[in-house]
Amino acid sequence: MMLIQEILEFANKQGIACRFEGSCDCAVEGYSTLKNYKENTMTWAKNELAYQYQMQDKRLVIAQEGLKIDAPNVLYTAKSKQLFFRLVACMAEQKEPSLGGEEPVGAGTIIGKGVKIGENVRIGCNCVINGNIRIGSGTVIWDNVTIINNVVIGANCEIQSGCVIGHDGFAWNENERHEKEMIRHYGGVAIGDDVYLGPNCIVDRGEIDHTTIGRGNKIDGGCFIAHNVVTGNHVIMITGSRLYGSVELGDNVYIASATVRNQCKIGKHTMVGIGAVVTKDIPAYTTVAGVPAKALKGEQIE
Repeated sequence: MMLIQEILEFANKQGIACRFEGSCDCAVEGYSTLKNYKENTMTWAKNELAYQYQMQDKRLVIAQEGLKIDAPNVLYTAKSKQLFFRLVACMAEQKEPSLGGEEPVGAGTIIGKGVKIGENVRIGCNCVINGNIRIGSGTVIWDNVTIINNVVIGANCEIQSGCVIGHDGFAWNENERHEKEMIRHYGGVAIGDDVYLGPNCIVDRGEIDHTTIGRGNKIDGGCFIAHNVVTGNHVIMITGSRLYGSVELGDNVYIASATVRNQCKIGKHTMVGIGAVVTKDIPAYTTVAGVPAKALKGEQIE
C-alpha cells in the first residue's frame, strides 16, 4: 500500500516531472491494468484508447501528459510509462525464487577458477561460467546460461535463461579441394553496464578483437549476434533479430526482428523495420523497411 503523497515523492526522487489532480491523502493497494482493473489500485492511461474505459471508479490513474482523464485522482506526466512501471517494481518487491532463494548461486552451476564476480551478483541453476570471465556488480544471470572463454559483463546487467555467450563464431578457410577448416577465435565478448539479454540469445566471441555490446542495450529473446559485431549504446533489438559478422550499430538504433548482412554499418538513431533485410550501409537518422531494406519517407541510403 502507498499513499498518493508517497507516490508523488517517489516521482520527485526519480526526477520525473508531474502534475497531480486529486487528494494526496488517498492510498492505493497495488496496481492493475485498465482492462482488468482491481479495486483501489493505480492504473496507467497510455493514450486516447483509455477513453473507452469508465474512469470514475479508478483510485489513481498515471496518465500521459496531453490526455484528459475524468478520475478522482490523476497524475499527469510526459513519462507516464516510465513512472508507472517503476512504481509497479517498487510495490511488487519482486524476488527471484528460481535463483536459489537466498543463495547467490543456484544448484548445479559450475564456476571456473578464472572467474571474477562483483558484489551482489545472482546466478541461477545449471549454469556454466568458465574461462577468463568478469561479471560486474549487481548483475543477475538466470538458469541454464553458458558463458565461456573470454567475456566481460558490466554492472547491473540481466542475462536471462538459455543464453550462450563466448563460443567461437562461424568462420572457415577452404583449400583447393573445397575442404573446410574452422578458424579458431581468440577475441572475446565485452558487454557494457545495464544490458538486458532475453532468453536464448547467442553472442559469439570475436576472432581477434572483442564482440562488443554497448551500455544500456536491451536485446529481446532469441536474437543472434555474430563475431566481431560492435553495437553503440542504448540499442534495442526485437526477438529474432540477427546481426552477422562485423556489423556495426550506432547509438540508439532500433532493430525490429530484422536481418543485417555482415560488415554493414548502421548509423545512430536509425530504425530498421520488421522483417527487413539490410544489405548495405544505412546513414544516421533513417528509417528503413523491406527486402532489401530501403529508406522510407523519401530518405536515401547512401
